[in-house]
Amino acid sequence: MRYIILIVFLFLVLDNQAQIYCSYSGGGCANGLTPPTQYASNVVSSICNTLGINYISTYAGNVGNACASNYNGTPIITYNVQFMNYLYSHNEWAPISVMAHEVGHHLNGDASWYGAFQHSWTKELRADFVSGYVLYHMGATLNQSKSAFYVMFDWMGSSSHPDTPRRIAALTQGFIRASNGF
Repeated sequence: MRYIILIVFLFLVLDNQAQIYCSYSGGGCANGLTPPTQYASNVVSSICNTLGINYISTYAGNVGNACASNYNGTPIITYNVQFMNYLYSHNEWAPISVMAHEVGHHLNGDASWYGAFQHSWTKELRADFVSGYVLYHMGATLNQSKSAFYVMFDWMGSSSHPDTPRRIAALTQGFIRASNGF
């Protein structure tokens, strides 16, 4: 009986949290939310259309980079405007890759109570797979898709995010899967 009560309690706590998130490189999400730029809104809209899902509300915010979260029960994506501008100045596909990755977290259920039971590396690699899939369908080449990682990361992983070679491999798998008609 104690175990049933504990499971119900954990479900209620996880289900009622104001914010459950998956950040692109770690950290909180729903800080200082402001309306997105038209470009960011259009990118997320295109990604969602590519995947056949509803638009995910997108906000600029006080975050280190970008993240997917459920805020007060609503799926959102939050991004740092300066971070996205930096990425775009180096590679036009990099911010699209980041946003596709965040949409991938929502598509995979990573920002839900279910995601709490998944290893963080698994969640990140699945989101990278989605990013590769989306980039193919949006017209990027494989080299353009991979080059986004060279702008964003060093090669070392962390406890929450796999190393860059593993992430590039996951993105490549998604890209190839899409190119094969999946």
